[in-house]
Amino acid sequence: MAVNIKLEKDGFKKDAYVGFSWTTLFLGIWVPSFRLDLKGFLVFLGLDVFKTAFPAFLLINYFKGGNPKINLILFLSSILFNNISNFILAIFYNKIYTRNMLLDGWRPMDNDDYSLAILNNYGFIEYNVEALDEEKIEKYREYVSDVKSAERRKWICFILPLIHIILTMVMLVIGIFALLAYIEQAR
Repeated sequence: MAVNIKLEKDGFKKDAYVGFSWTTLFLGIWVPSFRLDLKGFLVFLGLDVFKTAFPAFLLINYFKGGNPKINLILFLSSILFNNISNFILAIFYNKIYTRNMLLDGWRPMDNDDYSLAILNNYGFIEYNVEALDEEKIEKYREYVSDVKSAERRKWICFILPLIHIILTMVMLVIGIFALLAYIEQAR
């Protein structure tokens, strides 16, 4: 999960998020639809249409007598593109969503030091703590430290399975090409 902060506009309160979005990685187009983010939904929809249509065109090309090796390479490339695009969306979606909310007039609540500290740390707003207020400075550092350590743990929990998935994909590609070469030799 990303870091949750509260924003308000005209008396309404809404959650905004910063950091890596696990929900975007696994749920994709559902995240902007749950957040009622039309622009984000349209971007996700466009990518999903492309990611669905491209393998369908490859399948049609294969049945029309296309080169199976080229189709296999393009199909594996489309799987790689799907995974990379999902990962990139998970990295940037919360940042774009929160920035759009701030540009739309949403602001942190006046007495919410946590949201102010986190937004400042991620570079969304400028938040200066008075140099004389030692308690507030210490609280600010604690908020930022907690968020950074939580994000670090999340990245480690993500990187290890990612390495496993990449190695599995590489082994799968090598195995498929070895199988194709064996079939060619057997003919």
